[in-house]
Amino acid sequence: MSSTQPPLRETGNRTAPSTPPLLLRPWTYEDAEPLVRHHRDPQLRAWLATHLDTTRQARAWVDAQNEGWAAGTRAAFAIVEDTAAGGTAPLGHIAVTGEGATAVRVGYWTAPRARGRGIASRALTRVARWVADEDGPFAGRTPELVHAVGNEGSCRTALACGFLLTGTLPAAPPARPRAQHLHTAVLP
Repeated sequence: MSSTQPPLRETGNRTAPSTPPLLLRPWTYEDAEPLVRHHRDPQLRAWLATHLDTTRQARAWVDAQNEGWAAGTRAAFAIVEDTAAGGTAPLGHIAVTGEGATAVRVGYWTAPRARGRGIASRALTRVARWVADEDGPFAGRTPELVHAVGNEGSCRTALACGFLLTGTLPAAPPARPRAQHLHTAVLP
């Protein structure tokens, strides 16, 4: 595995021709302030187990994402629009985690200004394709997705991207403070 996590570019059909493609890139320290700002969103805070309240916490979180890549257990991406002027500020987050030869877990969130624009669906589709088809640390493993029961937006996104609802996991605090739906990708 390379020491540097490669970015993933969205290709193929997008929502509309005027919509910039997405770039899924590693998180950096420059993203600390947007991370803290996004984590102030009450809707996001309602669903996340971890909250980033300071730039120091955000930078430590970025370090943890990079350590996961180096260990081969995590690929975490900032979701940005790939414009001619370069990438924009992060619109959200998507990550793949897993160890060994088992299925991998995908998780994501979007900032308020990205919701309702298909950003999460497009990022999830790109990451699922990367896991299923491309050379990477999770290649060929079945993607699964979990979200808190009651998070209807995440449920709709998972279903729209071909992740079937396959079960409900009981709460297991503190990491999983409430029951969660388990979705499994349908791979060709």
